Amino acid sequence: MKIPIGRIQQFDRLKKTSFFMLLVFSVYATSFAHSASTADFLVLNSEDTLYGIVEYINSKRVSPEFYKKIRVTDENGKRRQFKQKDVSAFKADGKVFESYWLSQTSDKIVLINPKYDIDSEHGTQYFLRLIRKGELSHYQWEWWEQGESTLMWMALLRKKEDQFFIRATQGLLGLKKKVLTDYFTNCPELKEKIEKKELNEVWQLVDFYNNNCEY
Repeated sequence: MKIPIGRIQQFDRLKKTSFFMLLVFSVYATSFAHSASTADFLVLNSEDTLYGIVEYINSKRVSPEFYKKIRVTDENGKRRQFKQKDVSAFKADGKVFESYWLSQTSDKIVLINPKYDIDSEHGTQYFLRLIRKGELSHYQWEWWEQGESTLMWMALLRKKEDQFFIRATQGLLGLKKKVLTDYFTNCPELKEKIEKKELNEVWQLVDFYNNNCEY
């Protein structure tokens, strides 16, 4: 049976239209997924998540510092402010921060101490920048010295089951080898590599632990 040319042309137009719509939907879905994954957000203790532009640093001061109230502006331009104690995490400028209440055995946080306990009852709240999440997670504790505009930071590590962080580095002196070898008693191979100076960067420790050690 011979199909009329008009029918064939109509079918070709339908195929092209369907292909075009599929292409548009695919591009839209990809764009939406990318936007959702890169968007700033703020997570409240209630677990509500707000999306928008997040502002957390007061840069007008000589020494920048976290705002006492973190701001989020939605797509309609409406700005809301939340006290730090009501915020559990946020993402701004591609950086993710998580809230932790930390304490030490001393009366105040001392930066040279190697261990920081997670203590919601007696601790002080800090927003730690998440570098990598895993069985062993890597964070940065960031701050500004009084009267200085240069950002300071230290590397902190935490095993998933632990209720504390350890400090991984000692400034320009590199890794805190004694602290780290004591911490990784569950992974002799990692301890050995630290002692032999085969691993000298925090990210190397994190990668090795997550890929080779028993949890």
